[in-house]
Amino acid sequence: MTPRVVVTGAGVCSPLGAGVEEFANALWSGKSAIVPSTRFPGSTIAEFGEFNPTPWLGNKGVRVLDRGTRFLCVAAQIALSSTCLVQDAASEGDADLGLVCGTLFGGVHSIAMFDWSGLMEGPSMVSPMEFPNTVINAPAGQAAIKHKLRGVNSTICAGLASGLHAIQYAADFLRFGRARYLMAGGMEEVCDEAALGFRKLGIASPTGQAHPFGADRDGTVAGEGSALWMLETEETARGRGIKPWFEICGFGTATDARPEGAAAAIEQALQETGVGPGEIGCIVAGANGSPADAIEARALRCVFGERLARIPASAPKAAIGETMGASGAFSAITAGLALQRQEAPPTAGFAATDSGLQLSSKSQPFEGEYALIDAFSCEGNNAALVIRLWKN
Repeated sequence: MTPRVVVTGAGVCSPLGAGVEEFANALWSGKSAIVPSTRFPGSTIAEFGEFNPTPWLGNKGVRVLDRGTRFLCVAAQIALSSTCLVQDAASEGDADLGLVCGTLFGGVHSIAMFDWSGLMEGPSMVSPMEFPNTVINAPAGQAAIKHKLRGVNSTICAGLASGLHAIQYAADFLRFGRARYLMAGGMEEVCDEAALGFRKLGIASPTGQAHPFGADRDGTVAGEGSALWMLETEETARGRGIKPWFEICGFGTATDARPEGAAAAIEQALQETGVGPGEIGCIVAGANGSPADAIEARALRCVFGERLARIPASAPKAAIGETMGASGAFSAITAGLALQRQEAPPTAGFAATDSGLQLSSKSQPFEGEYALIDAFSCEGNNAALVIRLWKN
């Protein structure tokens, strides 16, 4: 019999604040973290302003970590603390405890600065202290060192679907018996290179706002942070006397930039779960206010039909911006909290939509055990995940 994979804790470091409770309270209040930037004058982004990781990580070894890695390390610390799995500083660490991180860019600013220094000043002037941050899996590796995670350590790059792919990758490892506990989710930072990429792609909102599925949407806004779930099997959780929060039920993926690909991913997730569209209690969408929202809306209408207009839906990127490789993980955290509360959070700043989804600027009560999370990228990376509120 295939082991049931469950969520037993979480860690969040977001523009809305650090910690699951702080994130949830801000999200359900309708607050938006999209504000004029303190780091990039003249820009509007969703950033963690005066970010100081020392309350969670202490001072030792923090200086060599870049911004994105610090986000990941803080989220990991919170997740480990919530599940009583913080490793003793004097120990070697648990060989069955690991991390799977989804990211779009990794430490792209560190990579760019390292390369630029070498090109402009010559190889001999490049700081060797910067090199460990210049590979795409550096954040996950640095987090493993910081928290003594000796188990599986993987980095998943699948566009805006990276966070959901990381969760599924970790779930499969647990089902195969390759690990006992795995943190899974994503991280991303807003930097000069990411902001430039948004502008070059033509997806940055000229008005500095993000209105997912909005009739007046004109683009998206960059966001940053890290979100992680702690995953383990039901058997392991019971052995530790830990009550699960949710169960990972079904996952679907398709590589197709058309609505048909996005719909296929959702249908796969429902089929693997063994439920029909009528059993989904709420939807947490990946829409970010860009033209790609229309593709997602069409895919959801294809799967849910007329019932789509009666399913409470939420688009958290209206509050935290487009967090790129971490966005699927933030959506997963949001969906889990919605199931616990039996209430979909507001979509910040929502006014009107032409998508056919039931969005609201206020929270929406619902009844149901299942939630759907989707993440779609304009380049064709599509993923969908179904979770279920834990019941024995």
